[in-house]
Amino acid sequence: MNPQTLNPALDKAATPNPALADLQDIILPDPIGAWPWAIGYWLALAILLVLLIAVILWLKKRAAYLAPKKAAQGLFAALDPHSSQFPSEVNQLLKRTALSYLPREVIAKLDGPAWANWLDSHLPAKQRGRIGPLLDKRHQAKPLCAEEALELQALARSWFASKAKLSAPIMHTLSSQSSSSSAVLTPTPAKPAEEQC
Repeated sequence: MNPQTLNPALDKAATPNPALADLQDIILPDPIGAWPWAIGYWLALAILLVLLIAVILWLKKRAAYLAPKKAAQGLFAALDPHSSQFPSEVNQLLKRTALSYLPREVIAKLDGPAWANWLDSHLPAKQRGRIGPLLDKRHQAKPLCAEEALELQALARSWFASKAKLSAPIMHTLSSQSSSSSAVLTPTPAKPAEEQC
């Protein structure tokens, strides 16, 4: 038997194919790198950057809005609650702080029950109704007792710490069941700072 006729595959492997002689080795592509990013990554980065800038601007605006209250808190901490002038000093500080937020013609005319109602409208519900009677004692010869001074101090501290927007009071005339009518001040919804100017 002829060994060449027994295994023709061996015979073909031994003779090189002339068409394959010109082929070169396979060149693999470079590994995929992190750059350049796809458009989706750039969009996500842009959205994140816009959100970050918006949050920073909002925080700056909020800090600028709360700056008068923070300054007033520092002045308030220096007041002596045992002083006979404490209610008057607290009232002056509250009025000065309110003037930092609202026009003078709105705040300056508030006094007595109207002033107390406006202050109450910016206090938590459980603390309303007490600041007016305590501030009214500034006109009396007898100073606040220690308990009243501490209560006024807590109420004023709560008012200064409130982060709610201060709104201007508006006059409403309510007619009661009797023929008399009384004017009541209630807060209006807060307007943006641009609209208040």
